[in-house]
Amino acid sequence: MEKYFGNAYRGDPGVPHSDPDRFVNIWVGSATFAVLTYFNPYMWQLYHSLSWHDKAMLFEQYHWKQAKKKNQPYEFMWNKTWDRNHRTHYYYNWPIYFP
Repeated sequence: MEKYFGNAYRGDPGVPHSDPDRFVNIWVGSATFAVLTYFNPYMWQLYHSLSWHDKAMLFEQYHWKQAKKKNQPYEFMWNKTWDRNHRTHYYYNWPIYFP
């Protein structure tokens, strides 16, 4: 098996991801990411494209569109589950809700 699979991990020019420089770059990049997340553990959340709030708004929009297709009124769940005071303060205090 060494004859067939050993060269891929020893800098085989036929395999683009196996050169030694890229191996070092991968370790440097992962070590840098580990250090950054040690000091700011919530940094990884910045890279998520959809938060729970975005998914909730997409859910509301989907059901609203379905109700509009059927010409039916739709009452948003956002208004039912949160009182007015929390809804208004949500937009001012968003770092509390999204750490």
